[in-house]
Amino acid sequence: MNDVATPDRIAIPTDVAGLTAEWFDAALEEKIVGARVLDVIHGTATKVKVDLDFQTDDGIDTRTVWLKTGFEKQMPEKQERVYEGETNYYRNYADRFDTRTPHCYFADTGEDGNSLIVLEDLTPLGVKFCELTEPATPELMGSALEAIARYQANSWMLPELWESDWLRGGGAFDHAECLKWLWQDKEHWDDYSKRPRFQMLDPSLRDREKLLAAHTIARTKWLRMEPWAFSHGDAHFGQFYTLPSGEVRALDWQCIQIAHHMHDVALLMTTGLTKEDRRACDRDLVKHYIDKLRDFGVEDAIDFERAFTMMRGFAIHQVGWALCKVEMQPEENCAAATERASAAAMDYGTVELLLNS
Repeated sequence: MNDVATPDRIAIPTDVAGLTAEWFDAALEEKIVGARVLDVIHGTATKVKVDLDFQTDDGIDTRTVWLKTGFEKQMPEKQERVYEGETNYYRNYADRFDTRTPHCYFADTGEDGNSLIVLEDLTPLGVKFCELTEPATPELMGSALEAIARYQANSWMLPELWESDWLRGGGAFDHAECLKWLWQDKEHWDDYSKRPRFQMLDPSLRDREKLLAAHTIARTKWLRMEPWAFSHGDAHFGQFYTLPSGEVRALDWQCIQIAHHMHDVALLMTTGLTKEDRRACDRDLVKHYIDKLRDFGVEDAIDFERAFTMMRGFAIHQVGWALCKVEMQPEENCAAATERASAAAMDYGTVELLLNS
């Protein structure tokens, strides 16, 4: 269970220097007598590895934790809404739909909009984190699709989800106006068109206004078509990890939303498979995913061809890797994802499908 600490509002640190034993003592409501920062990873969010010394009846117990927060001052305007999305997840949904996420010790968003979560260290479990530069085998992809099917089946068309303005309104992606900086900023487009990953984008896809129009349709017209379910919202392959048992689970739930059930499937398959494997296995993998939905309790009839068509449209989201800011992801990740997403969008006729819908 994620028994998230909910103390009276305490100030959330705005830099690494603020991650003191005193702050952890107040935030976790446990006796913390020492805190040592071991590593700091910058990206879309700041990830900080910390050793904490807990005072127990038997002495000192040291535990490693990970923080996720928004120390990234170079992020786009309204980026704090992305961090707020994960706080929302751990406070309200992490134990609800069998998402099987890491234990969360603390999650809060301050009055200034700054957010921070404290999570368990997964290293002792022997997990392997998926890398965009190392594509999945079809077998691994099948296991990852099972993870998606599990949390979707547990939240399938749940009325209370529709009552959430945050989820119904597109989650952090739309609240942070990501389409605006992704496609509308011509200066950003001109800059990133000179980067190596842009060369992975098929020439026929290098039309900023057309991509904006197509992606807007996906977000406004397609996203909440029925049947919908609880959505990870940013389910690219690099968001998953495997356990020694072979089970696959997802991380980084900052973009939770309500979405058509094929949305997360499209995001995963268009980034996790080589184009050759996707072309050979995509239909079989979608059938496998639908079978898993049924195994997990979805009784609605799911039309395979309609589901596959919806996946073709949602592939537009991952074309955006060509414009992903360098502060968010390293160039090699962007290049790998752009190459696969571009091939998928071309194979599936994604842009035309959306524009003609």
